[in-house]
Amino acid sequence: MPYSIFKEFVDSCKNDKINVFPFKKALKNAKADFNLKTKSELLDFISNNGLENLNHVNDTPWRDNPDKANPITVHGYKFRSMYKLGYIAFFYNNKTKKWIIKSFHISDDSNSAMKVALDRARLLKRGGENE
Repeated sequence: MPYSIFKEFVDSCKNDKINVFPFKKALKNAKADFNLKTKSELLDFISNNGLENLNHVNDTPWRDNPDKANPITVHGYKFRSMYKLGYIAFFYNNKTKKWIIKSFHISDDSNSAMKVALDRARLLKRGGENE
């Protein structure tokens, strides 16, 4: 079941892009962590097998759901993309018939030295460190 819901999600990213929306923070992290600058780039990445070695992490109720009468389950997966270990969380809203990408970022379980190096590179790129 966890991978069948993922297949439905990927199919929508490919064939029904108008009904898939990343949260602002997910898109910001996709840009910073994976150089995916737009919604279109993110959805193309997902639909073209950019999420390698997919591993289902969990299914949890959406804590910030404003409509408690409409329970929503968030599906979390870890993946690899080249040398990076990433994390994606998404859900489907039955009321709106929309897929939402809640999270898309470097996994918290990533190699900490790699994460520190990536964070430092981002900081340097923004001119935040004088070294």
